[in-house]
Amino acid sequence: MGSYPPPPYPPPPGPPYGGDWKYQRRVLKEQARAQRDMARAQRDAYRYQARSLRRSSILGPLLLITIGILFLLVQTGRVAAHSLWDWYARFWPILLVGAGVIMLLEWAYDQYMQSDDTQPQYRRRLGGGVFALLLILGITGIVFSSVRNGNGHGYMLNGLNLNQDNIDEFLGDKHESDQVLSQSFPANSGFTVDNPRGDISISGTSDDNQIHISVHKQVYTRSDSDADSKAQKLSPTLTSTGDSLVLSIPAIDGTRADLTISLPATAPLVVTANHGDVHVSALKAPLQVTANHGNIELTGITGPVITHVNNSDSDLSAHSVSGPLTIQGRGHDTTLSDLSGPVTMSGDFFGTTHFERIRGPIKFHTSRTDLQFARLDGEIDISHSDITASEAVGPLTLTAGNRNVTLERIAGDVSVTNRNGSVDLTSAPPLGNVTVENRNGSVNLTLPEQSNFAYQLDATNGDIESDFSEIQIPDGGLQKKTISGTAGKGGPLLHISTSQGDISLKKGSIMPLPPLPPMPKITAMPLPPLSPMMPPEARQAIQDAKQEAREATREAKQEAEEAKREAKQQTDEAKREAKQAADEAKREAKQAADEAKRDAKQQ
Repeated sequence: MGSYPPPPYPPPPGPPYGGDWKYQRRVLKEQARAQRDMARAQRDAYRYQARSLRRSSILGPLLLITIGILFLLVQTGRVAAHSLWDWYARFWPILLVGAGVIMLLEWAYDQYMQSDDTQPQYRRRLGGGVFALLLILGITGIVFSSVRNGNGHGYMLNGLNLNQDNIDEFLGDKHESDQVLSQSFPANSGFTVDNPRGDISISGTSDDNQIHISVHKQVYTRSDSDADSKAQKLSPTLTSTGDSLVLSIPAIDGTRADLTISLPATAPLVVTANHGDVHVSALKAPLQVTANHGNIELTGITGPVITHVNNSDSDLSAHSVSGPLTIQGRGHDTTLSDLSGPVTMSGDFFGTTHFERIRGPIKFHTSRTDLQFARLDGEIDISHSDITASEAVGPLTLTAGNRNVTLERIAGDVSVTNRNGSVDLTSAPPLGNVTVENRNGSVNLTLPEQSNFAYQLDATNGDIESDFSEIQIPDGGLQKKTISGTAGKGGPLLHISTSQGDISLKKGSIMPLPPLPPMPKITAMPLPPLSPMMPPEARQAIQDAKQEAREATREAKQEAEEAKREAKQQTDEAKREAKQAADEAKREAKQAADEAKRDAKQQ
C-alpha cells in the first residue's frame, strides 16, 4: 500500500482515505489552529502598535520634583515642618486640582498636535505608581485635615495618628491607679530622674528634708489582671549612686507614669523624659533637663540651667531664671522672660521665638539666624518671615536671610546682614557704629536729632534719601550711588549698603533707654502633688484644660504673627504709595521748572 503525505495536503480521492471522517476532523482542527495562531499574531501586533503610540504623562515627574523640593526646604530650615503640614492640611485638594489641570493640558496639546488625520493617534497613560502616589497623598491630606480641624480624637484617627498615647488607647482600655512614697533626702546629694513615658513635675518646695513622690499610673490593656500586673511592675525605684539619688521608672509597653515630685530646693537636679512634658519650679541649684518628645517649662530657677529639646514640635518656656541658661537641640516655640544671666540658644527652632526682659548677654544661633546682643529691656520676636526687636542694648549683631527686620530703639553698636527683605532700624542714644548690609531690600534708618556721625552710603539700583542737610544726594539716573562724609562734628560710622532697594535716613525724637530697672521678684507657685484619691474624671479634666490652654496660646501667637504681617504689608504699601506720590510730585516740579526755563529763554 502506497504512503501519502500528512495534512494539510488533501487526501487522494477515493478509498481508503477520501471517505475517512477521522482524517477530515484532523484537517479541520489543523485549519482552526492555524486561524487561531494568525489571530493571536494580529492581536500581538496591534498591542505592540498601541503600546508604541502611548506616551507617559509628565504628572509623575512633576509630583516627585515638588515633593523633593518641599522636603529639601524643610531639611535646610527654609520652611518649618509644622507650617508645611498645616498648609497641606488646609489646601491638599489643590493637589488633585493641579493633577487634573496638567492632564487636561496634555490632552489639549495632543489633540492640537494630532489634528492631521494622516498622523497616528497616540494617547497618554497614567502609570500605576503615579496613581498610587496620588492616593497616598489624598489619604494623608484627609488625615491631617481631620487632626487640624479637631477631629483627631476620633476612633479612626487614634490608629492613624503617630501619637503613642492614641496607639495605646486603640490597643486597650485605660486602667488608672496612684502610688505615693516618701523618703529622707541625703544631705548634699543631687537628684536624677529618668521617665521613659509620662510627664514630670518637680518643685523645690520640700521643707522637711524629704523627697515626696506621687505617681499616677496609666495602663492600656483589655485584661484587668494584666493591668494589675503591669501597674505593680511600674512602681518607681530609688537608689543611691555616689552623691546622687536616682529615681527610675521601668519601660513597659502600653503604660505611662506621670510623676509629681517635691524635693529640697538646694538639690542639683538632672531630668530625662523620653515621651512626656517636664515642669520644674522653685529650684535653687543647677538644673539639667532633656526632653526627647515633650515640652519644657521652667519657673523660678536660681542656678545654672542646661536644656536639650529633641523634637521639632516641642515648646520650651523659661521664666524668672537668674543663672546662665543654655538651650540646645530642635524645638518649636520658645518663650524666655525675666532672665538675669546669659542665654545661649543653638540648634533649629521652627516656631516663634520670644525674648522679653533679659539682663544678660544673648547668643542665638540656628541654621538661618545669628543674633547676639548685650541686654534686652524690651522684647524680641523671631518668626519664619520677620525679626522684630525693641529696646535692646548693643553691641547687637544680626545675620538673617529672607526676613523683614525691624529694630526699634537699639542703643550702641549695631551690625545687620540680610537679604531678600527690608531693614528698619531706629537707633537710640547714645549712637554707636551702625553697619547694615542688605541685598534685594530697602534700608530705613532713623537717628536722633542733632546726631553727629560719619557716613558711607552705597545703593545699587536704588535711591538715597536723607533728612540731614549735610548729606549731599547725587543726581538721579546712576545705577550705583555711593556717598560718604560727615554730619555735624562726625563720630560713629554709619555704613549702609543695599542692592535693589532704597536707603533712607530720617530724623526722629528718640528718648534714650531708661536705667536698668530692678529685677521683678517672681515667686514660683509650687505644683501641688496629685492626690491618690483624685477621681480619674477630675484628673482627665485637668489634663484636657492644660492641653486646651496650650493650643489657645499657640493659636494666639499665630494670630498675632498674622496681624503683624498684615500691619507690615499695609505699612509697606503706604510707604510705596507715598514714595510714588513724592516721585510724581518731583517729576511734575521738574517739568514745571523745565517749562519755565524754556519760556524764559524764548522771551
